[in-house]
Amino acid sequence: MYMLVFRSELNSILSYNVIKDICILSARNNRRHGISGFMIECGGVFVQILEGSAEAVDATFQRVSADARHHHVDLLLSTAGSAGRQFGAWAMNLMFLDDPLLWRRVAGSLSSYDDFLRRSRDPVFSLGLLSLAYQFACSAINIDPAATGLKRGRIPRTRHMLRS
Repeated sequence: MYMLVFRSELNSILSYNVIKDICILSARNNRRHGISGFMIECGGVFVQILEGSAEAVDATFQRVSADARHHHVDLLLSTAGSAGRQFGAWAMNLMFLDDPLLWRRVAGSLSSYDDFLRRSRDPVFSLGLLSLAYQFACSAINIDPAATGLKRGRIPRTRHMLRS
């Protein structure tokens, strides 16, 4: 299993509904290619993880990197050889962390979400926050976070995309 974590910033503000639609389209495309993943958004900055075959994940990352809706697409971490998926519940899902209350519920004592822009460049911080958000999202809608046996992940529903 190959895993890739990256960060990007929006070029311009997109509505909540547009971002949800992009997430669902991404989930459908990822599912077709055997990719699972999860992303968080805060202040127009996204941190995302993709899991699957190296070829499929790299091709998806190249498409995302070329997407004109965002810039500063930075590869934070890539690893190969994991026995199974760590973020396998969905083909892609999204959690919006712009609300301070939701941030505290997900991240607890981690530094303020105001630091997210700066700290999201740190691979350890980003992977840790993705893990916390993923666990929280799974528990909020009663999905087993260890759903690593799924080969293609679920397509999220709007209620799966958590926002305060």
